[in-house]
Amino acid sequence: MGVWECGSTPILPYSHTCNGMTRQNLDSHPPVENKTAPPPTTPEPATEPESFIPREVADELRRRYADLSALYVTGAELSATLEWEPLIEKMVDAAIHLVCADDAALVLIDEYHGDLYIAGASHLPEHVIAQTRLKPGEGVVGWVMGHREAVLLVGPVDAQQYPKFFAKPDQIGSAIVVPLIPPPVAGRPKSVVGALAINRRVNQPPLTQDDLELVTALTTQAAAALENAALYKQMQRSNIQLANLIEIGRQLTFSLDLDRVLRVILEKATELLQCEAGSLLLVDPDTDELIFKVALGPAGTQLSDTRLPPGAGIAGAVARSGKPLIVNDPKADPRHYVDVDASTAQVTHSLLCVPLISKEHTIGVLEVLNKTDGTPFDEQDRDSLAGFAIQSSIALGNAQLYSDLRRAFTETVKVITNAVEARDPYTAGHSERVTTIALETARELGWSREQIEVLEIGSLLHDIGKIGVSDAILLKPGPLTDDEWAEMKKHPVLGAKMLESISQLRQVLPYILYHQERYDGKGYPFGLAGTEIPIEGRMLAVLDTLDAMTSNRPYRPGLTMEDAIEEIKVNRATQFDPDIVDALLRVVAGGKLKLRPMLPAIQESSGHAEGLEV
Repeated sequence: MGVWECGSTPILPYSHTCNGMTRQNLDSHPPVENKTAPPPTTPEPATEPESFIPREVADELRRRYADLSALYVTGAELSATLEWEPLIEKMVDAAIHLVCADDAALVLIDEYHGDLYIAGASHLPEHVIAQTRLKPGEGVVGWVMGHREAVLLVGPVDAQQYPKFFAKPDQIGSAIVVPLIPPPVAGRPKSVVGALAINRRVNQPPLTQDDLELVTALTTQAAAALENAALYKQMQRSNIQLANLIEIGRQLTFSLDLDRVLRVILEKATELLQCEAGSLLLVDPDTDELIFKVALGPAGTQLSDTRLPPGAGIAGAVARSGKPLIVNDPKADPRHYVDVDASTAQVTHSLLCVPLISKEHTIGVLEVLNKTDGTPFDEQDRDSLAGFAIQSSIALGNAQLYSDLRRAFTETVKVITNAVEARDPYTAGHSERVTTIALETARELGWSREQIEVLEIGSLLHDIGKIGVSDAILLKPGPLTDDEWAEMKKHPVLGAKMLESISQLRQVLPYILYHQERYDGKGYPFGLAGTEIPIEGRMLAVLDTLDAMTSNRPYRPGLTMEDAIEEIKVNRATQFDPDIVDALLRVVAGGKLKLRPMLPAIQESSGHAEGLEV
């Protein structure tokens, strides 16, 4: 492991001896003469000689005292160190200085894989430390841990005693290997957590039985310190996860957008446990199939909306049992649904899956795959994700309820709209078509979810005021007279008055009230211009006109989409808001706008009103 000079800067704040190699002569100072005492005038009578401790015994006691002092200070320093990496480094350094060794290595058990690894060492390259792995029982270290016995090795090693012993390097003259066994705790048996190996080179005095006893005492303290550090690391991990859970819960509480809630749940779950990938599946109540609603990782886009047969895979087993599952070797688990891995770029090394339960029913499952540090999932991961799933289920249930209520409300609005439009077969479906175009244009403009939800209802209801226009005007097959136009122009105000007393619909009133205003100020009912017109009115003014131009009327056939778009371009920044027009053109260029088949024209138009007809 390399040379560690015993004469290097010590870490122990006292005079510590190492088998005489650096021993200070504590008796080298001559006695101090008392010059103030008067010389005796008469000789004293002879007395029995005073008892004294032989010099060898005194030296041994001093050495023992120094060793115990060093051990005490070292133990106190280790006990006060709770961070894992600094603790490992201090253990190796303390072992070397305690017995003036040249090298030391701390070997621990990998609790996930069951093998042994070098947690810390002096004078070993990092790649050697990272790549060295021992099976239980291999080498002297494995024998020591298996038999729970410390060994002192001086000179050749008995290969018969250690059948799996690896050849000792020639430069190593003596070695001590001691198991790390924490002090026993009531109700918990002692367990070996690792071993400490210490070496002296051939040009140094060999290690002794006294050194073995000293290192054994050190390892008892070191093992206890390791347990404390492991508990501290676990507590830190729990605190971080708890803080993340609180923040995630706060974010989910303020969101009712179902798609957003689904994505946030999965993103935060993979972030919480530091995983490479994950997926969230919902149960189809009609078929009991599991549907991949959101997926992250290499297979994210491929898995979207994929269905699993009822009970298939780990996810299916969790959905049926309602209990979490840890699967750290999916290939060996017959429940693993290999078709998913086979059809995607995803390779599942380990998996943790928990149910999403709402009102005592499993509504879906949440699964995370492959921790980024390569370690398997454990019970703490399971408990953290299960706790997160409880919060997620509540947020998901609220979002689903909101989505269902909103869908029912939207369907009700559509029924009302269709009832109004049923009076005129030439405008049937007009409001729904305008809504479809408006939603795509709003997304292109980057509108928020809340804005888009209001837009959907507002565009469906924008012509609700026509319910107060007589059939003689609304269904007239030819151009309207001035008086008839005056009546028609009342429908925005009439529609707004019909709905203004309904608090849930107040946000949609601008769509109803201002959709006939023009950017150049020549619209109605108020003749507003430019940005005086609320954005809701400017949005629908473009899209309402587009659908009107491509629809057949009793007095003229509808235009093709290409011709209608050209008309919109011509009137950009005059009749229409240029930003809205530009967004619409991007939607058309992206192929997101499809024109329905046109109905046959009933009658040719005999005239054309100023501007584009609505």
